[in-house]
Amino acid sequence: MPSLKAILVLLTSSAAVLGGALPNPTAAGPATACTTGTPVTTAGYPIRYFAQATPGASGSIGGYGPEPGWAQQHLVGSYTFGVPEPIETGFAYAQFKCEYYCANRLSQGGSFFVRADSKVGSYCDCYDELMDPETFITNNQTLVGAWNAICKKKTI
Repeated sequence: MPSLKAILVLLTSSAAVLGGALPNPTAAGPATACTTGTPVTTAGYPIRYFAQATPGASGSIGGYGPEPGWAQQHLVGSYTFGVPEPIETGFAYAQFKCEYYCANRLSQGGSFFVRADSKVGSYCDCYDELMDPETFITNNQTLVGAWNAICKKKTI
């Protein structure tokens, strides 16, 4: 039978080895990617959990989209939705569908971007980060929608 001293040495060395591998309990996790805002309805389709993200002044002149490097870094899912006629209502429906598609891919927060394509319908891209005015670049995409997750209200 090992001595009490041998057992204590074993326990101490085990704790040191295991303790080094354990995460720091006070380390902060990543920030929640969400914002304040209110739900909106577009052409009869409610966007309940995301608020519209807007580009800076340059994006309001013509079309806009997320900067490609940023988009590649934060993309977590993509999907293509058809756009039934009339286009404005069909595009609103695609944004409505994209909200739920992305909500299922994001653990919490994030954003999505929808752009129309006359040959395909619409592209839906989900991101793990919010889109802010600096995220956008000017391009020829004019039928687009950018949306940031609304933070859930805390309940007591």
